[in-house]
Amino acid sequence: MTIRQSIFFISWMAFILYAVFLAPDGNQGYLHQLLTMDDPDPYLLMVFSFLGIYPLVFSALLLGEDDSRLPLWPFVLGMFFLGAFALMPYFFLSKGEESRKPRVPVFILNRLHSRVFHLLLFMGTITLLIYGMTQGDFEFYVEAFLESQFVHIMSIDFVILTFLSTFVVYWKESRRGRYNQKHWLGMVPILGALLYLLQKNE
Repeated sequence: MTIRQSIFFISWMAFILYAVFLAPDGNQGYLHQLLTMDDPDPYLLMVFSFLGIYPLVFSALLLGEDDSRLPLWPFVLGMFFLGAFALMPYFFLSKGEESRKPRVPVFILNRLHSRVFHLLLFMGTITLLIYGMTQGDFEFYVEAFLESQFVHIMSIDFVILTFLSTFVVYWKESRRGRYNQKHWLGMVPILGALLYLLQKNE
């Protein structure tokens, strides 16, 4: 097992153990509010919506790289339901060797890589950010983070996905022999990875 695989495996196991044993065990109905749109707090809705946008961003970043023996697309698809829990195993299970042409059909990749798609995601993210920051109650969100298992894990998942986007940009660039430090864009949640994608379309 390489250093990369060891780090991802240990991090993934730590994330699971934390979620099971250390996260708050309260359940105040925040998920039900969000799913039914029963007047959820805008800050809470913003973060929850970001977790729906992130899998689309990772789809655009990764599905063109699905050319190794271990299929990548199931892990990316799993992100829509499990976030970082679903994606992280790929990076300790895959040995990274190229064995074939990309699995994902060209017409899907063309749409995922289109500038229009990236701009729509970028504008949607900005809109949600403005809405959440101006209309939401940060103190309410902190309280929910401290008492709700769902909000707690959702928030940590968002942070981990931000770090993952930094790694994925680096990984994507290094596979092509490019070391241009663009991976640091990933440290800006969602928007950084989208700026990277938009730059690639220039």
